[in-house]
Amino acid sequence: MSDVTLDEVKKRAQAAGLTLREDRLEMVRRLLAEALAPLRKTDSRAVQAIEPAVTFDATGGAGHGQR
Repeated sequence: MSDVTLDEVKKRAQAAGLTLREDRLEMVRRLLAEALAPLRKTDSRAVQAIEPAVTFDATGGAGHGQR
């Protein structure tokens, strides 16, 4: 039914630093599968990339006309 496995839920929880009770794993698996379903149906090739409105300059502007 779902491509989200209990093992995947456990790995994601561990990566996030969460501890899940065993009796909650199936519920979390279902919620995760429902949350990811729209994203997994999306064809990423059809999504137009949009440039960010704000950029980050780690140099603080150095070398951009400032002397």
